[in-house]
Amino acid sequence: MKNSTNRDGIEKLNEYTLGETIDLLTEMDWTFLVDLYKCRCMKKDYMIDIYFNESPEQFYKHYAVSDELTQKQLEEKNKKRLSDKMDRMIRKLKSRGLIETSSMVPDSLSKPNHVRKTLRGISWLYLSFRGLRIVEKRLDIPDEAKLSKNEVDMERVKKDHFWEIAKLYLNLKYDIFKDLKQFDHWDWYPSETIAADNETMIVRPDAILRLEDQFFFIELDRSTEPVYRSPLQSDQVSIHNKLKRYFDVMRLSTNEYIREGYIAIVIPTARFETRLSNIQSAADKIFQKSPRVIVSKNMEDILIRFSDMKKQP
Repeated sequence: MKNSTNRDGIEKLNEYTLGETIDLLTEMDWTFLVDLYKCRCMKKDYMIDIYFNESPEQFYKHYAVSDELTQKQLEEKNKKRLSDKMDRMIRKLKSRGLIETSSMVPDSLSKPNHVRKTLRGISWLYLSFRGLRIVEKRLDIPDEAKLSKNEVDMERVKKDHFWEIAKLYLNLKYDIFKDLKQFDHWDWYPSETIAADNETMIVRPDAILRLEDQFFFIELDRSTEPVYRSPLQSDQVSIHNKLKRYFDVMRLSTNEYIREGYIAIVIPTARFETRLSNIQSAADKIFQKSPRVIVSKNMEDILIRFSDMKKQP
């Protein structure tokens, strides 16, 4: 009987019309959906620290005056409460057709039961077709710039890479820009292209960050691409070739925002300074010492260095 009741509840949720679904979205729902649109994908375990991080003091009035043992019990109780709250939001958005989830480990399906550890691994979240269109309406995305659900689904092939890019966005929004009022007007555009006039040449950054009227073309480097290719393989992908393409696009464009843009190369996995200095050296040769390329391990340092450059006479 309990299972039947749960199924009835799910069926009732699925009966919501599009209009009713939109009307019943909370501010928390909207915040998460917009972030998921910017991120393309998100790991479920990452959500709780961003959206469900209320401290025990905020929910349990007697926490501050309780003894140490009681406080620890309340902390565990609070973690369980927040986890349940997150699960309810995910179930609600999924049952109303706004998000999709995936946690299956395909390789485990072919293994015998005694070898198989688990069928489920990391839980990933994505926007559904309905979710995409609702968020695009909320953000006033023009028709020509709307995302193709097919292309978004194809990006799952490289979801680990897109997730690393997404973490840059989340770090900007919830850490770096959180208390900095001078950065109120900013936006993030994943997987956009920039082009020279007449689209004679294009380049596709991992993301574009807009701060007021200044654009940063974000490139996430995971230390897998060589800085230079062999002269015998000059057409193959390398950091040098990508930077040369940026230089040509920016030089051949009359769009002021593109010409005056900065290329921000983020290398979070860099273990040694050598790779950073090698990439910066390659950029200096291409851009002829013009400070259009900033290389660092994180976005915060890139923004600080940009700010310092702008202060120079």
